[in-house]
Amino acid sequence: MKLKLGWGPSAFAVSVTALILSLGGTSYALTTSAPSAATAKPAWHNLKLTNGWHNGGFGSYAAGVYKDANGIVHLRGSAAGGHAGVSASDAVFTLPRSDRPSHTLWLPVYALNGAAGGLEIQHNGRAFLFDTDSDNNVVGYSSFDGISFPAP
Repeated sequence: MKLKLGWGPSAFAVSVTALILSLGGTSYALTTSAPSAATAKPAWHNLKLTNGWHNGGFGSYAAGVYKDANGIVHLRGSAAGGHAGVSASDAVFTLPRSDRPSHTLWLPVYALNGAAGGLEIQHNGRAFLFDTDSDNNVVGYSSFDGISFPAP
């Protein structure tokens, strides 16, 4: 028994195209190389450390702030060497007006030797560090990495 198939040039071209698309997928034809908003790098702004505070070192970023598209303020970096307290002369930094909370916040920070410390950010943007060990741990080193809060 002889089987005769009617394969012409157009049938062959369609078959080869279908095979190529099934093996390679179609995603290469539908993708774009333009970066999306989700992959764009955040625009960090350095914070000016005040009252004797300086970068905490240990390879950390300089203290910085970034406000995302959802109005969430993010902090990064570290500080050391100042004086802990809550008077204006003890402020570690002051946040820009657009990044200030609507009320005073008390947030946890990683301090020297893994000790727990705290960061108070007042509605006027002034930030203060404190801990339960005569403030020695936060003065030695405090990390702002991972701190975030909504801005009004």
